[in-house]
Amino acid sequence: MSHFFRKDIQDKIEQHPCYSKNAHQYARIHLPVAPACNIQCHYCNRKYDCSNESRPGVVSHLVDPHGAFKRYQAVASRSPNLSVVGIAGPGDALANPAATFKTLELVRQHNPQVQLCISTNGLALVDYIEPLLAAGVNHLTITINCVDPHIGAKIYPWIYFDHRRLRGVEAASTLIKRQLEGLEAAAQAGMLVKVNTVLIPGINDSHIEAVAEKVSQLGAMLHNIMPLISEPKHGTYFGITGQSGPNEQQLDRARQDSAKHIAQMTHCQQCRADAVGTLGEPCSQAETIEALPTAHYRVAIAHQSPSIENVIQTHFGYADRFDVYAFDVKRAQFIFEETRIASKYCRGRNDCNDNEEYKSLLMETIKDCQTILCSRIGITPWQQLERLGITPNIDFAFTKVETALSKLALTVDLDIQTEVIHEEIRHYG
Repeated sequence: MSHFFRKDIQDKIEQHPCYSKNAHQYARIHLPVAPACNIQCHYCNRKYDCSNESRPGVVSHLVDPHGAFKRYQAVASRSPNLSVVGIAGPGDALANPAATFKTLELVRQHNPQVQLCISTNGLALVDYIEPLLAAGVNHLTITINCVDPHIGAKIYPWIYFDHRRLRGVEAASTLIKRQLEGLEAAAQAGMLVKVNTVLIPGINDSHIEAVAEKVSQLGAMLHNIMPLISEPKHGTYFGITGQSGPNEQQLDRARQDSAKHIAQMTHCQQCRADAVGTLGEPCSQAETIEALPTAHYRVAIAHQSPSIENVIQTHFGYADRFDVYAFDVKRAQFIFEETRIASKYCRGRNDCNDNEEYKSLLMETIKDCQTILCSRIGITPWQQLERLGITPNIDFAFTKVETALSKLALTVDLDIQTEVIHEEIRHYG
């Protein structure tokens, strides 16, 4: 079956690496601002502090919209080929509408030319067509694994819709109905819709051609059939119960059958929700310290939402997010890396010391940093941080962030130079 597109549509396709193999030179970034999900899939296990798994639904650190925007700026400054900004989880973009649309707004205000896209399970899609258009979203990916509720009941244990948790065939029937309504509405509104389908042997493998035919009729322009990831180490229901993934022959057959109805995508990398770079590169987390020319020295600055602070004025115990900066040896300065969401452990004047669980979670957020900048900190968390090898610093309280980092960079740079000299002395005797 031939597939032809208008030139304006073809131009958009050719600049999006997930839509065209010919766009391999373009980079994309996924901004992980959407942790919540309104459905449960048997093949999914979302992880929010994971750096060693390359699959959808995992991120190293969640970020808020402003942290996501800073991450985008940091990557864009180093990647002139960055053409696409997407929100792909680790939950569902439209189950987190406030964070999703704020992030899209910030990116679009900064660069109206960048292509914006989201991935969704489609349950809430039909309710957000107009906001997506207003936000400038051109590309949309919907995961549709079946159009038969009885098959869906084997894939989705539950969905949360209209303030109720639905299960079984009722859940699958509701999900499929709204997925197809959302797909048709999005296509009619002019969005380029790609449909993802997870191939699950023995469950939907003989049904995927029917999916391809239906989504093509409703206006989808590309179909991406992905193999089930079912290794037990990922902790998914299918992984634990021994559900096997497809072999290459099963995958090829499904694509050949579906290609009778709709164009097929065959170069998907099943990327993480914080992936960055081109599809030809490993599916890595966005803007990690390893991707920067640094000395592996990080500084975390405590902040308290909802304020957007340019001054260090937050007590450590009240921090619910940290801006993390990495030291760039070549520039001898700190470069923004990311914003991390934290678990604030002080709930009031007399409610700080007893919340050891929250304190532990907060420290877990910044365990890879060497210095913490805040306005104040109690002696107990100070000692706990020092035992982790982290140095608390309140010398820059009520100082502008840029000023504090510039002064701190001088000390760090000198320490690094001294370390290099000592290493040379040890090497050459």
